[in-house]
Amino acid sequence: MEKEKLNIQRQSYSTFSPMAGNEQKQPLLNGSEENENKRSEKPYNNNEQTEVDIMTQVPENPHATSDAATMMHLLKGNIGTGLLSLPLAIQHAGIIFGPVLLLLMAIICVHCMRLLVKCSKHFCRQEGVPFMDYSTVMKMAARHSPIVKLQQHENAAGTLVNIFLMITQLGFCCVYFVFMAQNIRQVVIQYFPNSTPGDRIFMAMLFVPIALLSFIRHLKILAWFSFLANIATLVSLAIILRYVVEDLPAFNTRPYIANASTIPMFFGTAIYAFEGIGVILPIENEMRNPSHFPGILYSGMSVVSFLYISLGIIGYLKYGDTICGSITLNLPGADPLAQSAKILYSFVIFVGWLIQFYVPMQLAGPWLKKFRFPVAADAAMRISLAALTCLLAIAIPNLGDYIALIGAFSSSFLALIFPPIIHILTFYSPASNEIGEPLIYDENNKRSKKMSKLTMIKDLVIMIIGLVGFLAGTIVAIQNIIKDLGTDDDSDKCSGGAGGITTTAPYYNVTTPAWHGNQTTSFSTPGFV
Repeated sequence: MEKEKLNIQRQSYSTFSPMAGNEQKQPLLNGSEENENKRSEKPYNNNEQTEVDIMTQVPENPHATSDAATMMHLLKGNIGTGLLSLPLAIQHAGIIFGPVLLLLMAIICVHCMRLLVKCSKHFCRQEGVPFMDYSTVMKMAARHSPIVKLQQHENAAGTLVNIFLMITQLGFCCVYFVFMAQNIRQVVIQYFPNSTPGDRIFMAMLFVPIALLSFIRHLKILAWFSFLANIATLVSLAIILRYVVEDLPAFNTRPYIANASTIPMFFGTAIYAFEGIGVILPIENEMRNPSHFPGILYSGMSVVSFLYISLGIIGYLKYGDTICGSITLNLPGADPLAQSAKILYSFVIFVGWLIQFYVPMQLAGPWLKKFRFPVAADAAMRISLAALTCLLAIAIPNLGDYIALIGAFSSSFLALIFPPIIHILTFYSPASNEIGEPLIYDENNKRSKKMSKLTMIKDLVIMIIGLVGFLAGTIVAIQNIIKDLGTDDDSDKCSGGAGGITTTAPYYNVTTPAWHGNQTTSFSTPGFV
């Protein structure tokens, strides 16, 4: 039985021949292309070493990244504004309960990243191609799923992933505009207190360099910038820690477990911090040695998770209910050392903007090639998307609520819901389909097997956690944003509306119960109205 061949474009590669004498295949990248040609008659065979080692036969890529550069991109893709917002996330859950939930979420998110890469490798071996992107993996999972209706809508499944990828990555870019504008303004206003424009003006001013940055098309060009950004991250984090570790109050001065009504905001803010799910496959696809990626993933994400939990605990312990959407906004505005941390981290976010922007432009690439003047269409798309992220940031310049909304609405699907769905669709089917093609590949025993019930239950539990967080977090974040839009006074916001001179954030004059171990007390809930 003939298999339909996927014919999808990949920048920097034209053809790929996994075995001598076989028909050449184009590598898979974007699932939005139509399946116009028929796939090769060669069935997938686990016993053939050439099929098993297909990932080692990737043609020479002049833009391929080394292991060190891949680690830099992985760290840069995960250490962004989300890291600095984690003290706010801990405030929404409690000084004890928050870190426990954050550790659990880190384990789940990294596991889902691994599931996504595992399924991608499985279908790459099956199709005889060196790489696939997120949407193509979903498309292949739908095609080979045991659900007939889903098989008939494989293109829609891939498009759904692309939609959430676009929303998430562009949402990150919006948050980055807000972050840079607020932190830079807090520095500038110390020297020009009477003539410094508002946050929105700074966002508009940042559009020019950001628009120019958007024309960089290859991650390899950014390798040295990512390296410098990682150094800047370490320096700025050291400065931040220098402030937050001074005169720390006792643990019992903060609620151990926050009120249940604030947990949805914790979920949105925390899941936003694990913002690297959208760039995992693009980074892995650009590697010179893709087989090294699992080790890089686990080691890199271990470092990231340690930073997340440590800064989240110490930051909330230091500032309590006055914590801002980014802990840099709590640093003393007039202190030159604190100012340097804000400027350094703004540079980090500036570089991170392009890494996040790389994904939506990669998704739009095949579609743009259909235009009569593809180069002009590509330029117009880059300028338009950059302008869109700037305008959305200007419309809702509230860092904390923006982070929670993007995290709950779109990151939950990409990080927690889609990966287990793909894993189930890929590996739940019987050992072989109608053409005798194994759907489960055991790398150690080189044989097929069926998914265990325990694995199925684990995937379903992760999906349920993601769905509950999506619903609750999105509703609460939207409610807060509506409150933001209902006020015209920006002067008292954490964003630097007060000039960054104060280190406290406004909060509602409302109290909610929180548990401090052996007693129940009250604490103020931060807000921006």
